[in-house]
Amino acid sequence: MDWVALVLLWGAALSRVGAARTSLAQRMLWGAFTALAVSRVFSAPPVVAWLDSTTGMEWATLGRHVTGLLSATCLLAYVEVISRAARGSSRARWIWPSLAAAVAFLVVMFTVRGGRIYWVDGATGAGETALSGRLYLLGFDGWLMVCLAAAGWMFASYARVAPGLLRVGLVVSAAAMAAGVVNRAHVLAVNAANLLRPGWGVVEWGLLGRVTFLACVAGIVVGTSIPAWHAVRARARTLGVLRELRPVWAAIVAQYPDIAFRVRGSLDARLARRVLEIRDGMLSLTAAVPPPGDGDPRQVAAWLHRALRAARAGSGSGVPSGRIPGPSGSGIEEETRWLRQVAREFKHTPAEGRVRLVS
Repeated sequence: MDWVALVLLWGAALSRVGAARTSLAQRMLWGAFTALAVSRVFSAPPVVAWLDSTTGMEWATLGRHVTGLLSATCLLAYVEVISRAARGSSRARWIWPSLAAAVAFLVVMFTVRGGRIYWVDGATGAGETALSGRLYLLGFDGWLMVCLAAAGWMFASYARVAPGLLRVGLVVSAAAMAAGVVNRAHVLAVNAANLLRPGWGVVEWGLLGRVTFLACVAGIVVGTSIPAWHAVRARARTLGVLRELRPVWAAIVAQYPDIAFRVRGSLDARLARRVLEIRDGMLSLTAAVPPPGDGDPRQVAAWLHRALRAARAGSGSGVPSGRIPGPSGSGIEEETRWLRQVAREFKHTPAEGRVRLVS
């Protein structure tokens, strides 16, 4: 199970390197997977044995716990970012200061105990945790539970308002957080019981820990990959629309180069600008040839070809009519749908009716 978890975590981390460069949400998700993958490396028996024997202190355990805390915090920050628009406000102010306080607590306890967590006061291994070391573990598990529970609640809350495919990913992610809470609650309960009543000798149930950990890792990898796939599909759709509108846009900008903003931005911003530039160009073309009386895409496409030919022949020096064909009083989405129809008709206009795209 540990090897399966490592493969899933490193695969998820490496697959998000590119997206992490431009997206805060993906940067947080990349940080969560990378930190958890490093945490599992610190859990590998050869790594633990080598570090412990070389340094005489439990650096591997401290490293595992600190990277585990960082992973949970990055995951909480990720869901806070993606759900921020739906809430209309940020709830991230407490996340990073709390992480700093939790890590400081672990480091102070580790230092006070002489670089040891388990092997103190007669304990000789992880299965014989010293009683005073359980305070350290209670702080670690408590913070993990807070992060996982908060992330699960935010995943589930956002799922109520998210679109269909994204909602599935959020529900899977919330279930993964529930498995993580069970995993840490089990360990916390064992440590608390042994701290209060050492004579009970309560031990962890290894199978429960492994199954819930793997369910948490697999669930969050799958759950967060669905929104990523949704984002990839949305990006592909936007690129497709930009390609559809390009023939009309290129023909208009060739005649009126000043209407192009020439400003970089997101794909959505580029699409909105392209729609506005086409509409602005249509307004200028009304000075060359009066527009059709309705917004039939075929008639508008034919008018565009006629108006562009007239404008390039020197017509159109007058005042635009102030009226351009198309849906009136509509939003950008409806105008985009209409312009896509016009662009298809513009592209398939018979050869004798076309304008040359290069003057």
